[in-house]
Amino acid sequence: METVDVTVIGAGWSGLAALKTYHQVDPSASIVLFESAASVGGVWAKHRLYAGLKSNNMLGTYEFSDFPMDASFGVQPGQHIPGTVIQTYMERFLEHFQLTPFVRLNTRVRIAEHNADGTWTLTIDGPDGEKTVVSKKLIVCTGITSQPYLPTIAGQDTFDAPLFHCRDLPQHQDAVLQPTKRITVFGGTKSAWDAVYAAATAGAHVDWIIRDNGHGPVWMAPPYVTPLKKWLEKLVTTRLLTWFSPCIWGDADGCSAIRNFLHGTWLGRKIVDTFWGILGNDVITLNKFDAHPETRKLKPWVSPFWVASGLSILNYPTNFFDLVTEGKVRIHIDHITHLTPQTVHLASAGPLPSDTLICATGWQATPNIDFRPANLSQTLGFPWAEDPIPQSVVQQA
Repeated sequence: METVDVTVIGAGWSGLAALKTYHQVDPSASIVLFESAASVGGVWAKHRLYAGLKSNNMLGTYEFSDFPMDASFGVQPGQHIPGTVIQTYMERFLEHFQLTPFVRLNTRVRIAEHNADGTWTLTIDGPDGEKTVVSKKLIVCTGITSQPYLPTIAGQDTFDAPLFHCRDLPQHQDAVLQPTKRITVFGGTKSAWDAVYAAATAGAHVDWIIRDNGHGPVWMAPPYVTPLKKWLEKLVTTRLLTWFSPCIWGDADGCSAIRNFLHGTWLGRKIVDTFWGILGNDVITLNKFDAHPETRKLKPWVSPFWVASGLSILNYPTNFFDLVTEGKVRIHIDHITHLTPQTVHLASAGPLPSDTLICATGWQATPNIDFRPANLSQTLGFPWAEDPIPQSVVQQA
């Protein structure tokens, strides 16, 4: 049985930062990082990259502060960072700080049991089979995009065609991203936009389904917004903009009076509503949503005030909306009733012939780790309440 001081689970941004920081603070500590994939990167691991995938961020806003993404990575100012570059960057980060020996790839933590003495007993599956590791401390960095959520659709066992989550597109891209294919994409998230773009630019005909009883399409903004053409990534980190977004940690900036006025008074709320209305209208105008009946279907359904994580950036090399107006992408505001062989059936639009169904349907809220003893997940802060919506309704949705 192996014993270590610290175990980190996950080799994405947070996992690498945790590993580097702890080793820097206490070089004598024995540390190990377990990563279930064959490469580091988390979202940007090699097996999750497909042709053309880029970050929403442009050069200079997606890097560790102590390891700048310099010219050797080949990304120019004003360019969105290719996924392959991000993965290489994270490998070089480990090499630069001599952290590679601490990382164990192809190793999944299956069980994490908290002991009475405060240590953790970890059951891991690795290249050499099952092992047990005892760790004094445990840092879970599995992120929120490690466990895909796939809906249960009536008839899916008879679909007789590829049906997968967008996370697995890299494993299917050579077979499905072809000019002769009819591809159906289900979902309104940024991952859905990416899958639609990848399929349509490969020459496939795309049917894009956005649930009529869901939250609608995500907010998609150009990289530069407002009449002043401000860089969106930097705009959201300005002090003024943060005042217009309520936050439970808002008092930390010492501007409680301003926040209380904006969010706690009639006049302040009017100012806030006007601000977000102007910003949202600017995005809608820049994207020309109302210029075509089909692009109008991509207008967000909620105010940008409530955008939370539902904001993304148009980081494509060509105009996404041209694919819609040219008929290469058909948008259906509808919901799937059932599947039959190579056919997706919609409630209103009827049957759609389909060679592939790609589900951009989000992620499960908890990591794929069995935390013990029972109910420990509640103590750790993972979502645990039973869903008040009956499972039959969830499956139908």
